[in-house]
Amino acid sequence: MPTVHQIQQIHSISAIAVIHASVIQGSALGPGSFIVTASDLHPVHDRNRILKFADDTYLIVPGVNTDTCEDEIQHLQALAADNNLKLNQDKTKEIVIMASRKQAPSPPRPDVERVSRLRVLGVIMNDRLTAADHVTMLQSSSSSLMYAMLVLRAHGTPTASLYDIFQAIGVSRIQCASPAWSGMCSAADLARLDSLLRLGKRLGYYADNVPTVADLFDTADDDFFHLVKTNSNHILQPG
Repeated sequence: MPTVHQIQQIHSISAIAVIHASVIQGSALGPGSFIVTASDLHPVHDRNRILKFADDTYLIVPGVNTDTCEDEIQHLQALAADNNLKLNQDKTKEIVIMASRKQAPSPPRPDVERVSRLRVLGVIMNDRLTAADHVTMLQSSSSSLMYAMLVLRAHGTPTASLYDIFQAIGVSRIQCASPAWSGMCSAADLARLDSLLRLGKRLGYYADNVPTVADLFDTADDDFFHLVKTNSNHILQPG
């Protein structure tokens, strides 16, 4: 049975403390704190969109609203300052996507770096809306994987385990978020990705009867569509 003193402690309420600084990076309070802060973040002007994923924030401004960019950036900076935060200028990038390459883009902002490609949730997108840069990144990372596989084989890793590792890292990396970018692949991009799988087969890391890249993309698309169709709470379900 709890004592009287313990019961008093259970019903006691601590005083309210004002927090004058942000939480330590990597703490358990970090994600929840950011979600609460970011919930108040909305675009200032109609047609503009703000997309929030964990600690990444993306501001999308259509061409007809180009003159509102300054207002939106100032709004972001003001909200950050009100919450004792600071907009990281080193990580703030601008990418301009235009339907016609003949049309001149607006002048770049002096305080925001303009780039031709941008990593969005692990996917490299460019200002031409092609998958070429993302495929190049996959090729580069696969070169490192092939070397690691060679080291594992030299240390006696069984062939079945090498298959599993290549599937879990190499193939899964190609399929990661593929419904979002596979449609932007050219025939040359698909050929480059297929060459990675053929190299895996030639080195003995990938079975001969496994699917091609096109088949992998079709499977990922079907799985994604099934997930959206069967989950009534999915974000892509009609409102």
